[in-house]
Amino acid sequence: MSADPSIRLWKSARDGDRESLELLLRQHQDLVYRFCRARLPSENRAIDATQETAMRMINNLSNFRGNGKFSTWFLGIANNVCREFQRQDKKWNQSPEDAVERIPANESAYLNDLSKNLETENLHHLIESLPDRQRTAIILRYFESLPLKEIAQVMNISVGTVKATLNQATHKLKQRFPEGDFC
Repeated sequence: MSADPSIRLWKSARDGDRESLELLLRQHQDLVYRFCRARLPSENRAIDATQETAMRMINNLSNFRGNGKFSTWFLGIANNVCREFQRQDKKWNQSPEDAVERIPANESAYLNDLSKNLETENLHHLIESLPDRQRTAIILRYFESLPLKEIAQVMNISVGTVKATLNQATHKLKQRFPEGDFC
């Protein structure tokens, strides 16, 4: 039996239990929204992406195998949706203020771990400037505190590639802001 309590809800939802489906959505909506909000340029796009992710999750309940964490599978869907939205928008020429507006205020506590001396706006602008894969890895690791294995599952890459991607991202951040502590 899986230690993930969402698995029991998933099985009931997959079998048609509407209450289980609603509870499953409620339990994961904040996680999915935070992830989408960090990836997309506006609150409205994040809300749209969160709704699209929920619809895809509902339509693909039978595709989840139940052998991993449900939240990881759900974030994988959100990652794909955000990537599609980014391709549609092609609006990545935003100001640093827009980049800061993307990050949920209650998630800024992790910044102390990255650097106590950086201004929030500068760090968010730096993260915004990273390539998509590096930005996603940083968001999952430092915003959502996911273990490397789950990040690999969400991004559909190997754990070694996650490590290399995080290393590349932190190296770029250190180069761009040498007085920061990104380890």
